[in-house]
Amino acid sequence: MESLLIRRAPGVLVLVVAIMLQASIQICLGRQMLSTGSGRPSDDETSTTQEVSYDKVSKWYWIHRDHPDSPASAASTYNTSSQSGRIAAAARRSLARAEYFSRRVLEDSSSGNFDSPVEAVGGDYAMAVSVGTPPQQFIVNIDTGSDLVWVNCQPCIQCIVNASHNPFDPSQSTSYREASCTDAACTGFPNSGSSCVGTGPCDYIYGYGEGTTTSGIVAYETFTFTALNGSSFAIGDITFGCGQNETLNGFPGIDGLVGLAQGSFSLPSQLSSAPGFTDIFSYCLIPFDATAANYSTFYFGVPETNISTYTPIYSNLVSPLATFYYVEVTGISVGDVLLNIPADFFNISATDGSGGIIFDSGTTLNLLIGDAYDAVLQEFENQFTFPIVSDSPTVCFDVSSATANTTYPNIVFHLQSVSGGEPVDFVLYPENVFLPPSETGVLCLTIMSINSPGPMIIGNTAQADHEMVFDRLNNQIGWASTTCT
Repeated sequence: MESLLIRRAPGVLVLVVAIMLQASIQICLGRQMLSTGSGRPSDDETSTTQEVSYDKVSKWYWIHRDHPDSPASAASTYNTSSQSGRIAAAARRSLARAEYFSRRVLEDSSSGNFDSPVEAVGGDYAMAVSVGTPPQQFIVNIDTGSDLVWVNCQPCIQCIVNASHNPFDPSQSTSYREASCTDAACTGFPNSGSSCVGTGPCDYIYGYGEGTTTSGIVAYETFTFTALNGSSFAIGDITFGCGQNETLNGFPGIDGLVGLAQGSFSLPSQLSSAPGFTDIFSYCLIPFDATAANYSTFYFGVPETNISTYTPIYSNLVSPLATFYYVEVTGISVGDVLLNIPADFFNISATDGSGGIIFDSGTTLNLLIGDAYDAVLQEFENQFTFPIVSDSPTVCFDVSSATANTTYPNIVFHLQSVSGGEPVDFVLYPENVFLPPSETGVLCLTIMSINSPGPMIIGNTAQADHEMVFDRLNNQIGWASTTCT
């Protein structure tokens, strides 16, 4: 994997792993991720075990944007205090994100036109970070579907409305340094999304779908992390965007974004060449209906784990899409019924990069292209015979007559194994298949239909209560069923 070559600077940026998202939110440092739970079966696909340097494993806390304590929830235009409001907001965001991904398949990535911004899209989760020396605190989106790291920045021409904090002030940081026109961070900005004259500064523009963008100055800072053993360690010179002009209506209460995708500007890619770092990140997402006391956990590096099930990460050779985490699906089952969907239906097109399927923490729902969605829904209705409710954002069932003996089918994605042998199973258990009961006793599927060209998406409702490991060093994704609350 290509890493961004970054010049060293004499300054230091501090990005402290926050254990508070708001002053009133206390997080228990002793909480541990479980490796098994809920009586779920474990898988037996094995992979090479890596030695982990625990002084370079850093723990973070994620909060869902609809969580009652999330600043994004407080600033949302949707009524996310009700279950129906959360479902409507999740469906809208998921479809908008899929639309954006599909547009990327069709865009001309070779135009080199600065007026055509690099496009990405914001995610569902946020966390606290501190930037600068001395540190200035922010709440940022986390996104496995985009690359750039950026925060609101002074001088602010148009910053995010309802942001959680004042913009980052470079003049108050002794470690801030702008990129010059000849720096790799400027000349190598994705899809020619940078512009520079003379010695600089290097301007950038980066988009998030639906016409929203961030633009500003490409700059460097050093990130300081807190390890699991309580020690701190600094990594410099991380490239980030000092965002001065944002039109991001989909980011209420958010100060910026940290991209976790495979592009050279994402935070994992920049950390991958740092001494002592293992090029792995992992997370454990709490369910959609988790209580206000719970937060999702995220690690750079991975602590002790019993994960033994892995599938390879595949590349999409069409450059605008190469940043995503593609996997190879060989089939889908509902309950014990393997659906009649040709395996090549899930392939990435060699001509235009369309199709394929990705793991994405930033999309709430699970999105399938027409024929696959229709097959899943038809078989699901065969097995789950409750009445369908109309006027819902996803297919919903009236389960008011359900009993203790009611069977709720699993949905299983059969994925290529690392060994190339028998496929491994990524299981969506009932709590992954259904959005939690609404105020009216209705269960809604977490699967929706999208139009080609894709990609299809395994979203965060499917990944909830799974320990997910993105082992970029060995180019594979692993998982284990667990309890993340």
